[in-house]
Amino acid sequence: MRLRHSTVLTSTCLALWALTSCSAPPSATAPAAPRAEASIPTASDHEVLPSERLADRLLTADDLGPGYAARPAASTGSPEASVEGCPQLEQLGSAADNPYAMFPNQAKRAVAGPDGTQLTEELYSAPPKDLAAWVGRIMTAMGACPSYQLVTDTTVAEVRTQTVPVPRLGDEQWGQVLTVNAGGRRTVVQQTVIRDEAVLLVVSGSPAEVAVHGQTALAKATAR
Repeated sequence: MRLRHSTVLTSTCLALWALTSCSAPPSATAPAAPRAEASIPTASDHEVLPSERLADRLLTADDLGPGYAARPAASTGSPEASVEGCPQLEQLGSAADNPYAMFPNQAKRAVAGPDGTQLTEELYSAPPKDLAAWVGRIMTAMGACPSYQLVTDTTVAEVRTQTVPVPRLGDEQWGQVLTVNAGGRRTVVQQTVIRDEAVLLVVSGSPAEVAVHGQTALAKATAR
């Protein structure tokens, strides 16, 4: 089944980016320009944040420290991919190009780290009830199959999945590690997903990067 590269495939495509020619997820926000320090607008627990306010809450290269730089937005459209061997994930992908598309309030940024590492952060906002219901469906599909194939025009990747515990932060948490083998090479990517009231945080990258920066990302994303 053909589907657009979407948030469901963020972790996998990060791994493929490191191994092959698969494009890393494009950044939906421009690299942050230097600006005067400003406090992040506060929000009530249930307030739905517009995209521009979410963008202000994304981690910047400065937040991460020396050796990090914002990746420029991709100049071409997202690649198409085919998920094979996981009906639940295929069915989820067939519902829409992006399973989070029903939440128009969103912001994304990809950051390049030392030694070619990649960290991608995504923020979404919607009424807590809606956000909880839809992200639960997405994560159930992502964890339904211990392995599957991701096929692009140039690559066939074998993906193995493992659900992992994450710190009990926010209202709901999910963690998954993907081991991707493609072209004779292997890489590991972790995705941590945390819902805090009306804000959803998705952080993807190497397990070490996610462990070090995930809590900082949540603190900035949910600052009140």
